[in-house]
Amino acid sequence: MMLPDDLILNCLARVSRLHYPTLSLVSKKFRSFVTSTELYQTRALLNRTENCLYVCLQSCDDSNTLRWFTLCRRPNSSKKILVPIFVDSISPSTFRSDVAMIGSDMYVIGGLIHQNVSSNVKVIDCRSHTLREAPSMQVTRVFPSACVVDEKMYVIGGRENLDSTNWIEVFDTKTQTWEFLRIPSEKLCKSFKYDSVGYEGTIYVGSKGKLGTCKLNKGRWRTVDLAMDTGWTLASSYCVIENVFYRYNNMMIDWYDHKEKLWTTLKGLENLPTYPRMRNGKLVDYGGEMVVLWEEYGYDIDKNHKDETIWCAEIAIERRQNGEIWGTISWFDVVFTTNEPYSLVHALATSSI
Repeated sequence: MMLPDDLILNCLARVSRLHYPTLSLVSKKFRSFVTSTELYQTRALLNRTENCLYVCLQSCDDSNTLRWFTLCRRPNSSKKILVPIFVDSISPSTFRSDVAMIGSDMYVIGGLIHQNVSSNVKVIDCRSHTLREAPSMQVTRVFPSACVVDEKMYVIGGRENLDSTNWIEVFDTKTQTWEFLRIPSEKLCKSFKYDSVGYEGTIYVGSKGKLGTCKLNKGRWRTVDLAMDTGWTLASSYCVIENVFYRYNNMMIDWYDHKEKLWTTLKGLENLPTYPRMRNGKLVDYGGEMVVLWEEYGYDIDKNHKDETIWCAEIAIERRQNGEIWGTISWFDVVFTTNEPYSLVHALATSSI
């Protein structure tokens, strides 16, 4: 601690961010260092930016209680675990909201506050793990769907009685302003809940009802082919990595071949564990690789409670000359265990810190 501050920052900038949660426990001064703007400016200059994974768990006993975690390395071990991050006053506003990542900022959009539908947007700074307010939406929304294209955030649905003038709002991160995106058909607004994703440089929106999937292409809404429609709206999770669409369903990971218009199983994952009690998987773009999270649950008769376990796997993606896509498992392990009833609700990553 006798070293000059700038030298300490220079040292810490060379340490993997997976160790920062542990380093923050050394002292108040270290905690200040690992959340400082100067540290991340130094990391950027040294080209030491890396991927960071964030996970949100919801209490099954109290649906208003949500906890945020990040992946870090256990001290004196190669094992990775989820550790909680401390963000004041975020739990009530994240209930029934959606989240989106832009740069190092995680946007928490809409949801319920004290049983009231909200238009609030909060931002978690993934460097300092602090919370700030962003400009509110023009419409209150619960269970909205959000996606990002070209650093603009598109928020879809989230309430009944929306029409073609207010179904979609777009947030411009540069001007920090919201505007409505008018759509040509009232039919798109008839469902309550949607999935959305930025893919091929455009927005794909899938209805949880029977309206199918549409995409916004050059200012026009078009329907997509049947295989694409049925393939991803029925999946429990999905993501896009280097412009390839992946889906997760019942411990299977498939990718969409848009030329052949069919879903193909991602090969090379035979060594991933599969158990009858696994459920609720999440796919994440982890800086060009894939992270898969899934839950495993069991019941302890002697203790009369359910054990909740979260597994994580990191998978390197390889495109081969014959057009096939293979995955290589870098590692997989249990990253979180609890005897409290929690459910995995959000998982996303940033590669800019």
